[in-house]
Amino acid sequence: MAPYHVLICLPTHSEQVHINFAMSLMATTRALNDAGVTFETLHVASAHIIRTRNFFANYFVEHSTFTHVLFLDTDMGFPSQSILKMLAANMSIVGVAYPYRRFDMSRQINASDNGLSMSDWFEKHAQYTVSMKSDANGKSAISNGFVETEHIGTGILLVQRDVFEATKPFTICFVPPDQFAPMLPSGKFYGFFETIEDNGKYLSEDLSFCHRARQAGFSIWALIDQTIKHYGTSEVSGQYMKALHHQGRIP
Repeated sequence: MAPYHVLICLPTHSEQVHINFAMSLMATTRALNDAGVTFETLHVASAHIIRTRNFFANYFVEHSTFTHVLFLDTDMGFPSQSILKMLAANMSIVGVAYPYRRFDMSRQINASDNGLSMSDWFEKHAQYTVSMKSDANGKSAISNGFVETEHIGTGILLVQRDVFEATKPFTICFVPPDQFAPMLPSGKFYGFFETIEDNGKYLSEDLSFCHRARQAGFSIWALIDQTIKHYGTSEVSGQYMKALHHQGRIP
């Protein structure tokens, strides 16, 4: 693998991570070492996730030795191979599709669910943090587990340096918040993840970043053949490609 140097960014609300995330991170760092990829980690504990993501992005921009920034939310379990697969794909913006950590428990089992295990049923009907691009016939082109998307969640997201440089014109540049100012000597704090409105629709920080990146001319990709466990009050586990299969949207 190419001599990449990755900044791994870990936001927490109160300096706590899920134990299965910790195990996934350990496996990932071993895999990166084995692949000859160097990395550093950066952690911020804050209730302000948008400001935290903006800090990570601005820190990355100001430290030119990093080739990629890897955003990892600390409430998920994921296979280390997903990170290596994204690095090997050499895409400017690529993330892993994962289920939201909420589930509509009022949903009923119907005839189209016959033969599914309970695990398959949850996987089929979970909501995922991805919106695939499709052609005029409603078809999406999936290759080696990757598909082009309108947007992807930031929970497991890999971004190359050129994206942020090209996206600056579509952001507002602020003075850094006091807590981050010592680590941003340029005195600039670009709002890469500031929420925006699109035709009257509120966009989350994830979607807002993707919207800006598309304005800057980038394609956004999702890796959908990985099983991700998202932890909240309960565990929601799923692989988007399998969900598409269960739904009859792909063979």
